[in-house]
Amino acid sequence: MDSLHLWLKFRSAPASISHKIDMCFHYLERTQYGVLDQNLFEGLPNQLTREITKSNMVLLERVPFINPQYRSKTFLSNISLALIRRIYPPSSIVIHEGEKQRELLIVKRGKVDLYVKSCSEVVATLVENDYFGDCPLLFGTSNEVKGISPGFSEILALPFNKFKKFMDCSSHTDVDSWSSVSNTVSMEDPGAKKTAEVSRMQMDKIFSYVFNLKTHARSKKVRNMFEESAEVKVKGLRILPKSPLLVYWDIAAIFGIMFEAVSVPIQLATYTRSSNLASAHGWVFSIHYAFDILFIIDMYLRMNAYAYTTFENGKSQTIVDIDLIRKNYFSSPWYPIDRIAVAPYDVLSFALGHHILFRIPKLIRVLHLPRTVSRLRTNLSICFERSMNEKLSSIIKMFLCSILIIVWSSAGWNALRLKDSGHKSVYWALTTLTTVGYGDLTPKNARETIYAIFIGAVGATFTAGIIANVTSFFHDTDVSEDNIDHKMNCVIKFMENHSRPLEQVKRIREYFEYIEREQRGISEDKILHKALPDHLKSEVLMHITHAMVSKCPHFSNRELGFQRQLMTSLEQRFFSSRSMIITPSLPSDGMYFIKKGTVDLLSETKMGESIPFRRLGVDDYFSEDSLTDHWDCNPYLAVSVTDSELWYLNRFVFYRLVENFLDEGAQLSKLEPIKKANTHSRHDTTVTHGNSGGNSVFFIHPDNYFIQCWFGLILTITIYTMMTIPFRYAFMENHEITTIWLLLDYFGDFILFLDLLIRSFFLAYYDDSHLVTEKERIWRHYYESGKMKWHIASLIPIEVSALYQPILCPMWKLQVWSLFRMNKLFRLLEIPALVTSVESSLAKLGVRVPKNAIRVGKVIAVIVFSAHFIACLFFAIASYNQYHTTEGSHTNWAYMNGLFSKPLLCPDQHPDTRDLTRRYIASLYWSIATLTTVGYGDITAHQDSVIEILFASFVLIIGTATYTLVIALLDDIVSQLDVTSSLYKTKADKVHAYCEMEALPDTLKSKIHAYYDNLWQRQLGVSGNKILSFFPDYYRKEMIIDIIRPYLRNTLFLKDCSANFIAHIVNCISYELYLPGDTLFHEGERCNSLILLYKGKVHLLNSKGVKFKTVDNGVLGETSFFCFEPHLCSAKAVDTCQTFCLSASDFVSCLRENKMTEQFKEYLFKNTTQILILKESVLKMIRNLKSSKMKKMAVEEKSKIPKGVILPDTLSRCSWDAMLLLQTAFLAFIIPYQISFMSHDTALSLFLIDVNIDLFFLLDIYAKLNKFAVIKDGSLLSSPKDFRAIYLKSSFKGDLICAAPVSFVAFCSGVQDTRYGLLRITQLIRIRHFGKYLNSCAITLNSRTSLSISTEKLRIIQIFIIMLFLCHWFACIFHLIGKMSKEQGWIIADESNNSSSGERYLRSFYWSLYTVTTIGYGSIPIHTNLERIFAMVVMIGGAVVCDAGITAILTSIIHNRDQQSGENSRRIQCTNKYMSTCGVSEDTQIRLLDYYRYDDTELGNINENEILADLPSALREEVIRHFCYDALRRSELVNDFSDGAVGSLVKMMEPYLAIPNENLSVINEDCDNMFVLKRGQVKCIDSSGYENFLPLGTLIGHIATSSTHALVGFPSKVLEINVLNGQGFRTKYINPYIIFTLGSTSVRSSVKKNNNWREQILIKTASKEVKKIFVTVRSWKNGQQHDTIGSSEVQMNMDSTENSFKVVIRDTTGKSAGIISLSLIFRNMRRHEVLDTHERTAVALEYCHLYCLSRCKFEELKRYFELSNSDSNLNRLLYHSTGQPLHKADVNANFNDLCEEKHRACNIDHSKTDNNQSSNFIAEGGNHFPITPMLKDDEIPRRSRLHSLKIVPKYDDGDPEAGVRMTRNYSYY
Repeated sequence: MDSLHLWLKFRSAPASISHKIDMCFHYLERTQYGVLDQNLFEGLPNQLTREITKSNMVLLERVPFINPQYRSKTFLSNISLALIRRIYPPSSIVIHEGEKQRELLIVKRGKVDLYVKSCSEVVATLVENDYFGDCPLLFGTSNEVKGISPGFSEILALPFNKFKKFMDCSSHTDVDSWSSVSNTVSMEDPGAKKTAEVSRMQMDKIFSYVFNLKTHARSKKVRNMFEESAEVKVKGLRILPKSPLLVYWDIAAIFGIMFEAVSVPIQLATYTRSSNLASAHGWVFSIHYAFDILFIIDMYLRMNAYAYTTFENGKSQTIVDIDLIRKNYFSSPWYPIDRIAVAPYDVLSFALGHHILFRIPKLIRVLHLPRTVSRLRTNLSICFERSMNEKLSSIIKMFLCSILIIVWSSAGWNALRLKDSGHKSVYWALTTLTTVGYGDLTPKNARETIYAIFIGAVGATFTAGIIANVTSFFHDTDVSEDNIDHKMNCVIKFMENHSRPLEQVKRIREYFEYIEREQRGISEDKILHKALPDHLKSEVLMHITHAMVSKCPHFSNRELGFQRQLMTSLEQRFFSSRSMIITPSLPSDGMYFIKKGTVDLLSETKMGESIPFRRLGVDDYFSEDSLTDHWDCNPYLAVSVTDSELWYLNRFVFYRLVENFLDEGAQLSKLEPIKKANTHSRHDTTVTHGNSGGNSVFFIHPDNYFIQCWFGLILTITIYTMMTIPFRYAFMENHEITTIWLLLDYFGDFILFLDLLIRSFFLAYYDDSHLVTEKERIWRHYYESGKMKWHIASLIPIEVSALYQPILCPMWKLQVWSLFRMNKLFRLLEIPALVTSVESSLAKLGVRVPKNAIRVGKVIAVIVFSAHFIACLFFAIASYNQYHTTEGSHTNWAYMNGLFSKPLLCPDQHPDTRDLTRRYIASLYWSIATLTTVGYGDITAHQDSVIEILFASFVLIIGTATYTLVIALLDDIVSQLDVTSSLYKTKADKVHAYCEMEALPDTLKSKIHAYYDNLWQRQLGVSGNKILSFFPDYYRKEMIIDIIRPYLRNTLFLKDCSANFIAHIVNCISYELYLPGDTLFHEGERCNSLILLYKGKVHLLNSKGVKFKTVDNGVLGETSFFCFEPHLCSAKAVDTCQTFCLSASDFVSCLRENKMTEQFKEYLFKNTTQILILKESVLKMIRNLKSSKMKKMAVEEKSKIPKGVILPDTLSRCSWDAMLLLQTAFLAFIIPYQISFMSHDTALSLFLIDVNIDLFFLLDIYAKLNKFAVIKDGSLLSSPKDFRAIYLKSSFKGDLICAAPVSFVAFCSGVQDTRYGLLRITQLIRIRHFGKYLNSCAITLNSRTSLSISTEKLRIIQIFIIMLFLCHWFACIFHLIGKMSKEQGWIIADESNNSSSGERYLRSFYWSLYTVTTIGYGSIPIHTNLERIFAMVVMIGGAVVCDAGITAILTSIIHNRDQQSGENSRRIQCTNKYMSTCGVSEDTQIRLLDYYRYDDTELGNINENEILADLPSALREEVIRHFCYDALRRSELVNDFSDGAVGSLVKMMEPYLAIPNENLSVINEDCDNMFVLKRGQVKCIDSSGYENFLPLGTLIGHIATSSTHALVGFPSKVLEINVLNGQGFRTKYINPYIIFTLGSTSVRSSVKKNNNWREQILIKTASKEVKKIFVTVRSWKNGQQHDTIGSSEVQMNMDSTENSFKVVIRDTTGKSAGIISLSLIFRNMRRHEVLDTHERTAVALEYCHLYCLSRCKFEELKRYFELSNSDSNLNRLLYHSTGQPLHKADVNANFNDLCEEKHRACNIDHSKTDNNQSSNFIAEGGNHFPITPMLKDDEIPRRSRLHSLKIVPKYDDGDPEAGVRMTRNYSYY
């Protein structure tokens, strides 16, 4: 909700819309915890969805059109699934009067009042179960009434788009009167006729009532029929839920609880220290008693006066009954605590004394504190409509809890330490709780030690809790496909892979940066489509677009319904500055409205230059002519002058809109001449730059280059002020005011004064996308922003006071001057806004700094600037104490650390630069040590200085807050840093789990894994269609046209189409990636798409898989696609192929929408000869494959690996990478160590190791140049020439530098000690490969061992290694500084100067480790400035990179791991809440929760639909083919289908999950689907009542059984199988079962979970005899694919009545796996076994995974292949364009006659064409076209057809199938 509110604020949504959205979500919060229906039930199995929506069917039955009297049960059930539940808050308009609101509305809860224009009173009311809108839905009429919801209403809506999609499906035979052209139902339909009658009667009643109202004949009965009293009747004192008293009472309760919780521990500690616990006196106790009375009153009111609201069955009710109020209070968690806390324990103190001890039980009320804050938040929202977000509520709770923990901890310490003052106790508590631990205050005895241990544990937990909560506030990274950075990275990678021009890449980058900058990274599309219900989304869109549409004269006076739909149909588009909107090459196909920004319209001169002739601003529009005229060439161009937000109206969306509003369309067509005139007048204006005329107003545009630089200057001055003023005030004692200080200070003041003037009068701003330039409004905006008062306050010259009081000892003149200039620091409040502005300006100028680098820089800057302020104040306090000290008592930290040697005097000699540096570094050192919670303890506040102790305590709080903030920000940065990688790894892990769960073949699994590896290399793991959706529509269109233009120029039909049509086609094109060996299509398959082969090679194969041609960068499936015919041949990828595909359905839709169907017909007719020649050339190549010439051509090319080349995944290569990893790690350790610690001659052994490493790296270079094959963009490069070229361009130079034999040269030259290491420092460049080596080793371990190194484990390993290396390097630098120090460095102070190098390294590493991890023991002393500076760097680096960074990374890992678990838990909670409030049956609730358990535990939340949708079409088909092809091929249903046609069926199948006890088919009931069982148990029952289990791979459904019945009739025989025994099966085969296959029928036994194998199984068959059956034994595995144990074949003796066998089951190797004893009896069917129908009932016994094919799709495919054999392709074309076949009478007579003439049957004389056509091939644009002489009329092939050629192939090699081979239909490709 926070993101939603932020977006609404960004969109300047009015309060009415925001309030309506809030009320809607508050309602959803009470019913289902705020989750929308579409998100809650997304992905549910169909059966569960039907059960949940079952109650909707009862409501639908009341609608005449859908009444069961006219419609089937299936129709009613399917319509109920399309209903959408809407929540309308009070006063919402539900029905719009006078508008064509084509949707059916059913009131589920609440009511809707109806009004008419002529009457202001309610004329009728729709109550629960009433409906409205059926007449507009069916007939497209307008609403005659207006409907308003007086309260909350739940409405079930059937939108027209869902209704149309449902009705357009040809399978709904019970609605024959639906017209897909007019989108209406004919009045011939009885249901439609009844609808019209009922609607007319209802409206007559309403208008009759209106007439009676006007004539004052009111019917009280009608008026009061649906009235409900909204008033709550109250007896006695009641405080209603909306009473403001509740808010004030909650605030008082919080104060009372906090006072009690703070004062009692303090008093207890005070009395304990004074040994006066018996005292009962003091004014504090009177306050205690007052709060006691307050809480007693509160308890009384809760029992008797506090009314409350309940929400049951979708209705809210205010409860005022006193008995119910008491019952509610007594059952609440408040009552037990109140009962304990309100007891008067104080009475006992009068007798026993020790009054304060009896106040301790009152502290239990602290448990109420979080609930009270939450209650205050709720009451603020209800009573005052003031929202307190969850973040603020949590901050308040954390703040209050922190106060209590600090007070209680310090009170306990104060009670134990009798000599320490209270402020010291607070100081100790803070140092302990914040884990800083200076060590200056420590326990002295056992009691104090135990207490310190306890508080330390509490402090660690407390700090972790604070960090966790704050991290959750900042962890708002969207780890999903909607993440802006993720989209940009993937898109740019995709463009780089496709060699797009740098200018296009730059524009795309600017687009995404603009989205990130302007919308704060909020995904507007995600909010509109996923976070808002559809009716609220429409209201928001109308708010955004209303001003633009209403100001357009073409739409301003149109019908409201037309305007409403127009506004919600607009598409949002963003353009960065200087981006082309209308380009010369791409015709515009829609109208643009300008929401924000400025656009120039350009005209092209004869010289080719573009000249602006008009500038358009906010709410203007252009390109309106293209809505009615198809532009082939744009009459003008358009370019965005500034960053612009435009809204686009697509021409075809406009056409569909006009179809629903024909009257409006007629009026718009009449306005066309006026429109053109207006367009001319608007556009025929010259663009003016600057001021023109005396009335112009000077202003500065907010996007102006000047103002961008100006804000950079303001930021620089602000930082200067922030750094210098505190520094001068604290450190520069006894300094005079110099001229340079005056010049710098007043130059800054002058700039800030100019900034005030510019912002007050000249800096324009955007107000809801409108640029405001009026000075008065600019000043008002600046004043109301709140910045003016701070800016004016910072400019007040308070330093003038220094003229009258220049000295305030101990501060001298410069310090006093700086003190009086402190008001300049008010400008610090604007630093975040200035930094953001500078970032935006740099981005616009093309200077791009990585976003995460900027964020880390900001974090470090916050630490440094905070440390600077604190250091200055800390030293200023010390200076003050030193000035006021007496001789011999120096109570300040600076004197104790040697920074002061004498008392300060005023005046005195100012300190020199050396002393100034020492003081500042020491102060900054303490400040950073405290802020980063390192806390060495070598510099601490003086124990006798109260002010220093208090200041240090304050800094401890600030330091903890800063450190927590750093961790939170780094956690967000880490999450953002790894979004793309995390998404890919999550997807890859799910795919791997899916492959294992489905037990896919190893070859298929390898293909899938290779595909994802390739996908990561090419486009960061995002599939083709998904990555195209990341592009803005206009950029995507431009890029694709640029890529495929060479191919379109040579493609049938498309090469002659207009640019406008091509632009429309491009919108439908998808992108596919094929790996080597993938099949693009099979012979005889339905040609669903036109394939543009952009990169790669494809082999064309005949039916036997023999290659006859190779296509490189061409068009595939051309003639088959345009003639709507099956493919002639198969196509297989040779290497990685990148293709763009156009589907046939999209092509037909484009033809229809562009009204080009007739043009396409004419083109096919005119180019009949060319198409026939193309097809015949391919046929000829297939026929001639037997010739010697073509045999050579058909030899498969095998890629040979050159000898000696090592592949990337071999063991030797993996071992090599492991050696490189170890040696790189050794270099990273030894070189810094040699530089820092080596002080003697180099040992020979170390020298030999170094030389060996150098030699190894030289060998590595040689191997990479000559031996190591690489994978580039997913393709294996095994040729040394190829991988050598890649290596030379990538890392060769760096590796060569690393391999230089410097160690050999240095050793031979006598270079020793530190210099030896310095010479080798270049070899550290190798470290850049460390991550790659580590990943390679992890992959090797995963693939070659049983170890499993997940992404999370690998990341933790990387973190650990990085921390070790950093500690090692810091240790070496620290030792080097100490060794080179001329003063007394840490080595001397630590007495380590005589220690060995190993001991010194150990001490250095020890210091580095406890500094980096912020433990900060402080046992190693630090004295010199250089050591302290380096220590500060390590503190910041350690705190940010190591400590906070590691915490952030681990938090991110845990968050990602727990995210799915949290989503599952939330889904269950929301579903439970929904079902309890919506009255879902208990049985459905149990089934739904059981499904969630199954999905979470057994499926692991793997969605098969998502997995398959993400795979390319080839792999997706191969997965489904693995499970379904054999089952379909065996079925009699497809006996007449070719293998290619069966493959087409496979492509159309979709995953389906059946829940337990779901009926997949039922005897005598409609069954619209057929299924293939993939996993699970299904029981089948025939009409005789016989039950049997279905084996995996069985075809289920009436469609399948009807085909068997039609072919063989009803069964008359029974094969009775008696399983007697099973033996010899190994124990590893758990739960075996047997499958018996007779012909195409398969049945299975029950699962044998013990040694009892006895079972009788019947197979009913129509065969008169049975010769053999097949027996297969498999092992049952729950939730997984079953393993095959073995199989056997049993031959039957028909002469014997009973056959007994001992069947030996053999595994795949031929070995015996076991023996089964069987008895087989083949007999006649008995009377009770006779079937009266082919239908069967199939019931899922558990969760069953199947593949489903609807009857609609099957009939469509069947019709496709029938039409492919028709005499004319017109039926095929028109069938595809309308979805229904046309009769010959519907075809144009002339065109039909021409086709008849062209299609006369004739024989082809191959002898005349073989010699010519086989050799006359040319390649044009990647296409291979045959060239033949012009044919005369009498030479046109006689037996040719436009769509296909019926040819009986001749085989010269005596093919035994040649004589019986059936005639095939061939088409090109």
